[in-house]
Amino acid sequence: MTQKQLANELGISPSRVSDYISGRAEPTLRIARALCLVLGIAPASILGL
Repeated sequence: MTQKQLANELGISPSRVSDYISGRAEPTLRIARALCLVLGIAPASILGL
């Protein structure tokens, strides 16, 4: 999945996805939840647990 495709799935801009990936920004709880659903991952995996 490209950053642009992920951004479309999340309803945010591709530059925002890039900010999350690079560590320049952190997603809101709503976006973090949507990210887990889109990628099919457990929330603990993005929380570092």
